[in-house]
Amino acid sequence: MGYEGETIAAALHALGIWEYREGLKTGRPRGLFCAIGHCSSCLMNVNGIPNTRICITPLKEGMIVKKQTPKGDLIEKL
Repeated sequence: MGYEGETIAAALHALGIWEYREGLKTGRPRGLFCAIGHCSSCLMNVNGIPNTRICITPLKEGMIVKKQTPKGDLIEKL
């Protein structure tokens, strides 16, 4: 749940979800870091599109947001 127009990261944070993916080398949890779209800590799969920066992506009703593998698949099989 969240408000349409706020970022996906803000909505997840409000729900207490702070882990978005795992680090490529360490496997440790990654969460929000820069919050302005410059780092890669908040990459998630949004509506089947991998590597979406959720800190700058506006929330819309009906979005499907999933945790992804560290690199993210280039092509999502539907």
